[in-house]
Amino acid sequence: MERLHPGDGRTPRTSDDQDSGLSALRQATVAYVELQNELFEERREATTLSHENAALKQELEQLRQRQLATRAKLEADLEAERRRASREAERAAALTTALSALHHSLYAGGTAQLLLRACLQITTATRGYFVETPAMRIRAVDNVPATMGSPPSPFVESICRRVVESGEALQWNSELPPDGVTPSTDEQFREGIAVLVAVHGAPRGVIIALDKAEGEFQPDDVRTLVSIGSEAGIAVENAELRDQVQHAYVSTVALLADTIEAKDAYTSGHCARVSLYARAAARRLGLEDEEMRVTCYAALLHDVGKIGVSDGLLNKPGPLLDEERLMMQAHVRIGYDLLRRLPALEDVAFAVLHHHEAWDGRGYPDALSGTAIPMASRIVAVCDAYCAMLDRRSYKDALTPAHARAELQRCAGTQFDPTVVEAVLAAIDEVDGSGDPLDDPGCGLLPSLVCRAPELPDLGR
Repeated sequence: MERLHPGDGRTPRTSDDQDSGLSALRQATVAYVELQNELFEERREATTLSHENAALKQELEQLRQRQLATRAKLEADLEAERRRASREAERAAALTTALSALHHSLYAGGTAQLLLRACLQITTATRGYFVETPAMRIRAVDNVPATMGSPPSPFVESICRRVVESGEALQWNSELPPDGVTPSTDEQFREGIAVLVAVHGAPRGVIIALDKAEGEFQPDDVRTLVSIGSEAGIAVENAELRDQVQHAYVSTVALLADTIEAKDAYTSGHCARVSLYARAAARRLGLEDEEMRVTCYAALLHDVGKIGVSDGLLNKPGPLLDEERLMMQAHVRIGYDLLRRLPALEDVAFAVLHHHEAWDGRGYPDALSGTAIPMASRIVAVCDAYCAMLDRRSYKDALTPAHARAELQRCAGTQFDPTVVEAVLAAIDEVDGSGDPLDDPGCGLLPSLVCRAPELPDLGR
């Protein structure tokens, strides 16, 4: 053992001290190793946790993206459903309006054309036919190579016969045309739908819609046309009932006109001639259809009040006394009172009441002047005067057409509306030059049987 010198500042070590130091070193080494291991394990766990966190973050991001995609799809589907519901609502509203319009055709006439127009607008088809069956006559067309009243082409007739025989709707396109049906060169339609119009189960017509404006016909288009076809049968039946009512009224009108002429043999055919000229003049003056009908019927019935005037006064050969003149003038009041009792002739009655008014206000019964006189009355006044001048009466000889025309021109601006005189003279040339018989005025539907149908919506045609 080393000897330690006094004063060297060291304490001599023993073997026990060395053992204790080694033991401490070993413990420290073990603790260090354990600490290292713990740190390594912590680093490994931290690395694993980091990877797991990254994977979790990636999974969460993928989940978020899926949620966004699902939400976008749901929103797109919802918007598509909204648009579909909106289209269905528009289609339903259009269908309701179209069907209402069809039933209004009971009063308005033109059932076939209105029916076809409704079908084309609702389906956005660009062309079409309405073919009457079993007569196989075209009653309405739109943008197709055909004319109303003519027989359909072999292609269209074949389509109609297939629909009539099957009772089912027929749909086709250029790639899948109906078997055995060959269109002509001007009938190369891209696609089409044909549906039946039936009255009490009996086929009465076929609607054909062709070439949708955009896209292709869908099942909804077929169902819509089938619905219209079903309702159209009612409208067709209503139109037939309208014609029966019209015939009954016209028979009444004809009876009234005949009664007038039976009172005065000199005026045979006078009312029909006045009515024919009046209708032609009304057309030249651009009157609406309803006012044209009023004018035509007012001309036909303008002298119906003479039924209340004695034969002796009507056929008196000499001039009338003042009292007799007043009695003769009363025929407009009598005619008005008779006609206004018929609901379909109320407007006609008013025109008849004023057909002896004068442009300068010196006429009767109310001394109306200028445009205060109904247009129908102004037209009837000129036509009646012209025809009366051509008739031989008990109190006068007939004038020549040239003399009668000169009289109308002379009285234009005083007794007659100058514009109406001009239109009537042109109408006389038109009617007399046509060669048509003068005993059929062709007044058409009675005025008060007409009302306006609702306007069909514009669906983008």
